[in-house]
Amino acid sequence: MLLILLVAGALGGFVAGLVGVGGGVIFGPVLFFAFQAAGIEDPILTPLTLGSSLLCTFAASASGTVAQRKAGAIDQRTALVAGGVAAVAVVLVGRFVTTQPWFDKEMFQLILGVLLVVVVVRMVVKKDRVDTLSTEGAERSLGRLAVTGLGAGTIASLAGVGGGVVMVPAFSGLVRLPTKVAAGSSTAAITIITAVGVATYAELGWGEPVPNGALGYVDWRSAALLAVPAIVTARLGVATAHRIDVRAVQLSFAAFAALVAARLLWNALA
Repeated sequence: MLLILLVAGALGGFVAGLVGVGGGVIFGPVLFFAFQAAGIEDPILTPLTLGSSLLCTFAASASGTVAQRKAGAIDQRTALVAGGVAAVAVVLVGRFVTTQPWFDKEMFQLILGVLLVVVVVRMVVKKDRVDTLSTEGAERSLGRLAVTGLGAGTIASLAGVGGGVVMVPAFSGLVRLPTKVAAGSSTAAITIITAVGVATYAELGWGEPVPNGALGYVDWRSAALLAVPAIVTARLGVATAHRIDVRAVQLSFAAFAALVAARLLWNALA
């Protein structure tokens, strides 16, 4: 199990830096199955998975943000406004939805499985195109950024991810940022979102019968095994994204994500 967590952390960090999705699409399923294997069940399993996954995603995105800033690939207004709105959504959804008894492991697996299907479809059908957009022509209206942030924050809290699956296409298509700046700005916004998310789940789980090593609904020990390698490989992912055609890597990840999605959806619906 130790080796699985370390490898998954390295893969999640690399994907986070490469395509700007935060890495939570890997961290969440891995933690969920690891906690289940350890005998943890609801009502602790689902919120513990969400909070711990957000911590891993925070580590990967924070490391990626440093690298993206050095590469000049972050639009500050976009990241701050969308990230701020998303952070509010994370708090509200975490408090009133995901920590409620009716939000069980079947619901979590269904939502995360559907999210992974969306990620797979987007990666497979995405067509290579010449990026003619520039930051000077971006449309950073408060409404566009707020809507994007609201969607990202809701997804982040429901699925334990950073929300990049919403922000990257929205920043590129709705806000009209260049692709690499959209990914970099998403990574920076995810750092804000997940920092608030971790604090929220830690507070909501305070006093609950969580495993040893957990602070509220955040299992620091398990998360660290994923987060430490993710911090290292996130920067490698950013460097790779700025140097090579990432299409082959995206398709490989899509195949992996499709298998995980199938397992989650089968568990939720069977």
